Amino acid sequence: MLPDSPAQSENTQTPQSTPRTGAVGVVVIGYNDRAHVADAVRSALAQGPSVAEVVAVDDRSTDGSAESLDRMAAGDARLRVIRRDVNSGGCGSPRNTGIDAVTAPYVMFLDSDDVLPPGAVDALLTAAEGAGAAVASGLCVRRELPSGREQPWQEPLYTAHSVLARPAQRPLLVHDTLCVNKLYRTDFLREHGIRFPEGRFLYEDFVFTARVLAASPRIALVPDRVYVWHVRRAAERLSLSLDRGHIDNWEARTRACALAYDILLAAGQKELARAARAKFLDHDVRMYARELGLRDAEYRRAWWTHTRAYLGRYDAADWEQDPGSPGRLLGRLLLESPEPRDLPRLRDLAARPGRLLPPYARTPDGAPVWSADLPQVSLAPFLTDPV
Repeated sequence: MLPDSPAQSENTQTPQSTPRTGAVGVVVIGYNDRAHVADAVRSALAQGPSVAEVVAVDDRSTDGSAESLDRMAAGDARLRVIRRDVNSGGCGSPRNTGIDAVTAPYVMFLDSDDVLPPGAVDALLTAAEGAGAAVASGLCVRRELPSGREQPWQEPLYTAHSVLARPAQRPLLVHDTLCVNKLYRTDFLREHGIRFPEGRFLYEDFVFTARVLAASPRIALVPDRVYVWHVRRAAERLSLSLDRGHIDNWEARTRACALAYDILLAAGQKELARAARAKFLDHDVRMYARELGLRDAEYRRAWWTHTRAYLGRYDAADWEQDPGSPGRLLGRLLLESPEPRDLPRLRDLAARPGRLLPPYARTPDGAPVWSADLPQVSLAPFLTDPV
């Protein structure tokens, strides 16, 4: 991972002001999720007087979700239901509908199967207004259901209250690709034309977040828990991000990562663009490599070929960052081997923390390498400083 730039400074603060009444609009999107959408909406309404409106955008559901939301709206004037005429097939279009509909100075996004924990809106709003920030971001927690086990998302970014004059001060921001654990000034999004990709575009968060960072806003970070992401692996219909068993999912993810990189580079955010490529190796490649052993031979060949082609776009400077990281070693192996190989070792290398057990193949001068037939893939950087 790229370190935060030591040449830049950031302010650490603890917000003291009282959040403004009626300043936030929460956009809740849903499609055929009647079992959960009411809980999501209630969690938004329960945030208190700082929430002026909850805009529930129904993406042409057929399970009675919209009718259920209409009944809720009859009991709370802050809830407004928008029914889309055509199902979009994704999350971006209904969120864009919400951006267009919100009238409050700030906006947040909430998915129908997740919830906002108590105090989330106040924590973000207080930080944003206290810092004069266009964006405020806080800790998201992944909650596995039904076990209830929780795992913080990108926790190192959210250890203390801090204010960044611009995102380039913390390149690791590119690792937090979620749009839902953040509060945005509505006019900031509109003035910069920041929207989600339309239609069925998987990993739309990646693109939206890149557009936000490319606009170089002032950002407030808070250590507060502001979003609970419900992970339902046993659900009859998996979420788009969990349905990784088909190569189309990986191709969609790499497309989103490539577009995010292009957006940042075109905006002159070279350091953030470089960090985005590092994130692809250190997070995306490792996650999917851990699962390769679960896939059939056709998937593995397609994944390997597609990933090699994507990594072929990297330049020398991309490979110079953190040469000891498992993602870099994985990437080097992929580029040097035209066919899938050594899947158990790949799984171990892609684990967190990454590991490779001896004995190691060695060159005639004793340097550790991946294998005798791939002496060009050196293990020395990884064994010296694994991440």
